[in-house]
Amino acid sequence: MSYRPNGGSGHPNGHQNGHQNGHQNGHQNGHHNGHQNGHGPSGQSSWKSNYVPAYSNGKDHALPPEPLAVEPKADVTQTHDRGQWGSKWEFIFSCIGLSVGIGNVWRFPYLAYENGGGAFLIPYIIILFLVGKPMYLMETAIGQYSQLGPVSMWRMAPVMKGVGAAMVVMSVIVAIYYNVIMAYTLFFTFASFQGGAAPWTECHEWFADDKCFVRNASYPACQYLLSKNITDFVPEVDCHTKTELASEQYFKNYVLRLKPDGLATPGDIGDINWQLALCLLLSWIIVFLCLMKGVKSSGKVVYVTATVPYAFLIAILAYGCTLPGAIDGVKFFFIPDWEKLKDINVWQKAAEQMFFSLSVSWGGIIMFGSYNKFNNKVHIDAMLISSLDFITSIIASVAVFSIMGSMAQSAGVRVDEVVKSGQGLAFIAFPEAIGAVPGWQLWSVLFFLMLYTLGLDSEFALLETVTTAIYDAFPSTRKSKALITLIASSSCFLMGLPCVSQAGPYVLHLMDTFGGLGVMVIAVFELVGIMWVYGVRRFADNVHFMVGFRPSLFWKVCWAFVAPVMLAAIFAYSMYEYEPPKYGDYEYPAWAVYVGWGLAGISLVQIPLWALLTVLYYLCKWKPGQAFRPLPSWGPGDRDARRRLLALQHQVHGRPHLHGHDNPGLETERV
Repeated sequence: MSYRPNGGSGHPNGHQNGHQNGHQNGHQNGHHNGHQNGHGPSGQSSWKSNYVPAYSNGKDHALPPEPLAVEPKADVTQTHDRGQWGSKWEFIFSCIGLSVGIGNVWRFPYLAYENGGGAFLIPYIIILFLVGKPMYLMETAIGQYSQLGPVSMWRMAPVMKGVGAAMVVMSVIVAIYYNVIMAYTLFFTFASFQGGAAPWTECHEWFADDKCFVRNASYPACQYLLSKNITDFVPEVDCHTKTELASEQYFKNYVLRLKPDGLATPGDIGDINWQLALCLLLSWIIVFLCLMKGVKSSGKVVYVTATVPYAFLIAILAYGCTLPGAIDGVKFFFIPDWEKLKDINVWQKAAEQMFFSLSVSWGGIIMFGSYNKFNNKVHIDAMLISSLDFITSIIASVAVFSIMGSMAQSAGVRVDEVVKSGQGLAFIAFPEAIGAVPGWQLWSVLFFLMLYTLGLDSEFALLETVTTAIYDAFPSTRKSKALITLIASSSCFLMGLPCVSQAGPYVLHLMDTFGGLGVMVIAVFELVGIMWVYGVRRFADNVHFMVGFRPSLFWKVCWAFVAPVMLAAIFAYSMYEYEPPKYGDYEYPAWAVYVGWGLAGISLVQIPLWALLTVLYYLCKWKPGQAFRPLPSWGPGDRDARRRLLALQHQVHGRPHLHGHDNPGLETERV
């Protein structure tokens, strides 16, 4: 027994569903005026006109009949107006570049270390298979089917359009501060082109103060170690009370020029750090040049930006594994602490890392999928890319911990003392390790260029999510892609200047904490909108029509139940355990925390706001139900696919009666 969603079948003597120009006698089902005999009204359409069912007749792999030559309506979105990837590899490399980012190098290794090493991998893999992979497939498929960005794709369920708007707002926020982190990598890259020792390996008077010291086995900082509850450092060595590493002071006092009193007064962010500001400007210029022609230009750039980091990463991995003490760091990463599996925080951190690593629910995956050819085997690509993201995290972790193990042995401390989280790992611990080796300039340039190229692809996706939303909403702007990209890049650069001020790191951390806070909420509403309002079975039929792959029960259950419930539970728990953010030991004032919540609210408020406006709009038209049904313009974004759709509606057999729910996404018919 198979189920066929109602709306794509017709019969010369039977039930004609959604047929606008039919010439047969029979019932016309799905029309808002009920049953009609004869011709459908000219120029009128319903969602059933654009809905593509799976014509399996009980056989999952049966092909539909040969289509007739039927012209689609004139309002169909044409793919050549939007642009498409030049090849399948451009799409794959772009998605790899988006999913594999800077966080794979610094965030995943630290979270694994902090949450039980190998034990952290168990919940991560479980959540990856139950939430990550299903959502990745869903987003790439819906983008490819509709060939629309994350806002316009909600023609499938107008009441949920705010979800797409929330994605775009969140992408803008992240794009602003993400490029600031990339500016840090450019700063270190330029600083690596100098002779002699690395500047961050010694306490130079132009950035260091009396607290500065250089870590090594014969000169540990007793107070520094004891403050970390480390008492088993190497005995019989000189001790002192200095507490900050040379690499830490270089980053804090010279690169960031950090303001010691933080955000004490609203509006007081100190002076602009013009060295960082110039690096930020250069980074935005690079982003603009790569995106000025849309996917036609960015698709060529990703051949370099998505592959070069792997060459750098493998080189660093090979170097790290040859260092003395490297095995201690690798053991620290892989040997599990089984007690950690009982801690709900480990599962929460694993879910958060999977979510941010794959970049689902940010809009970028949908946007990339929308530039695919309609029949691209997107289900295979989705599985490949999501698996490669996990493998990259493992490779990066081994590279990181091998170097950390060597540092721990040379300094006479444990591995957990040299590993730092977040920016500390990338801009303090790693530079310290690289600066101590012969030919440090080469390794430093390789490392920071690797970080920059990893971040560049993610920045492409964030900005293109915004510009694609503009192009889809105002198609005439596609003729001025360079101008739109210039305006978007310039605006983000100007809004990012506070992040390169003396108080910039505090601002950046606040944006990072609250800017992406609502991503799980957006994901839950995204799943509800597609799988419940639009309908999980209808979505599965769309995928089958598009690529010939019928999602199994596993995918449907994950989409409709497992993923939304798991994400909602994790978000609820994170709110229950919420604590005000800190930057190191600095506690934000109350007004700054309120600003952070306001930042999160800017994106999340889009969901109820657009839902309310949509319902009111259709209430005024006396069609409130339309807010929950696909618009007449919804359907395959490819012109040939729509022609095939209309042809099939002329040929396939119908049934005399409907059996379904009021929700059109759940309308089914037994065959």
